[in-house]
Amino acid sequence: MEEMLKEWMKILRLEDWDITLERIDPEQVEYDGESYFIGIARDFGQKTAVIYHDIELDEESIIHELLHIVFPAPQEDETYEDYELWITDVAENLAQSEDVWKPVCNTSKMFTGFQPYHHLEALNKNEK
Repeated sequence: MEEMLKEWMKILRLEDWDITLERIDPEQVEYDGESYFIGIARDFGQKTAVIYHDIELDEESIIHELLHIVFPAPQEDETYEDYELWITDVAENLAQSEDVWKPVCNTSKMFTGFQPYHHLEALNKNEK
């Protein structure tokens, strides 16, 4: 997985980031109807991130979480659900693509500032 992570970091131009993978215990997560957990904690100031997961990761999941760095928030006229669907579609298309990645996205989505760790609301339920 580490090699796949590094490959996609290069493709998505995130080589200046320190991104790690961390498997977590399912007891740490409130699933809220989901059967697994994959989420990313991002620090845009330090350019660090951790992808937390309680299942084996696949290429599409790694791409999906990395896209949350490249495109960290919904556009002003976009709901979070639409944003998440868009990220999911782009990740699926990139994972299935044989071509070198080219920007296929609306550049107005590009990073403009720090965003909260919206994926990790369920993580660390035992710390409450």
